[in-house]
Amino acid sequence: MNSKGYAKTTVKSVIALLVFSSVLEISSRNIYNYLIFVATWLGLTFLYELYKYSTKYSLEEDGIHIKSPLKSDVIFYYNIRDAFMTEGFLQKRFGLSSVYVITPKQAIAIRDLKDGKEFLNTVEDHIGRKRTE
Repeated sequence: MNSKGYAKTTVKSVIALLVFSSVLEISSRNIYNYLIFVATWLGLTFLYELYKYSTKYSLEEDGIHIKSPLKSDVIFYYNIRDAFMTEGFLQKRFGLSSVYVITPKQAIAIRDLKDGKEFLNTVEDHIGRKRTE
């Protein structure tokens, strides 16, 4: 689990909450409803973070193994057509990056990696070895 990833997701959620709250008419009559809304928003953010960070990625000899609460999958290196890394504004601020893996059937985003460049280099090394075999 990456604590910087938790912080980034929380910051994004709070920014969205503040933007949304700025257009609401909050008064003493509806303050309780607003507080319920904020509690629900933050609760859903927490549930999203739990789901997001319960997904595990591991690099094995045959491919990238993905285990999430809802499914498990293997992306075999010989199926990968492209892999690249991106860094958004908040990711740069928190020292994180995302690696995207493209196969003929799907595109998989592996988000908020602390060592994204190392992850990408390892994937590219495996892809190169599988293509030469």
